[in-house]
Amino acid sequence: MNNKDQGNLYYCIGVHLLSLVLAVLSGCATSGKSVGLGGVIGGSTGAVLGGLADPGKDGKYRTRNIVIGTALGGMAGMATGALLYQSGKEDREEAFQKGKASAPVPQGSMPRLQDPKVEAHWIESRTVGNRYIEGHFEYVISEPARWDGGQ
Repeated sequence: MNNKDQGNLYYCIGVHLLSLVLAVLSGCATSGKSVGLGGVIGGSTGAVLGGLADPGKDGKYRTRNIVIGTALGGMAGMATGALLYQSGKEDREEAFQKGKASAPVPQGSMPRLQDPKVEAHWIESRTVGNRYIEGHFEYVISEPARWDGGQ
């Protein structure tokens, strides 16, 4: 392996390690993040494997191998990321439904809340000192909200 090939190999390995560090440091909370992260990891893995594949005479096919490896690895990684996200989404939904089903059932039905009784009083326009107060409504709660059924 000559120095140029060794440099390409180190570059590919460096890209792969960088993508792994980014994968560890970033959480996957959305479908887009999962698919994107899968594509980055798959593409960088494909680039490394393409760089390790037979380059042909004088490294003639090395670039082609890296490009093909990146494309195939990226597509495989995106598909895997989408599948993992969907599986996690189904697991979260199932856990939510189990928790909802295991919630304690209230004794009887919950009582209704009665609306408060509100009275509206019109206040005429007036002047107080050097201020003019325009006519307006004042609302007074005559009975507060309460539970129906005497509870």
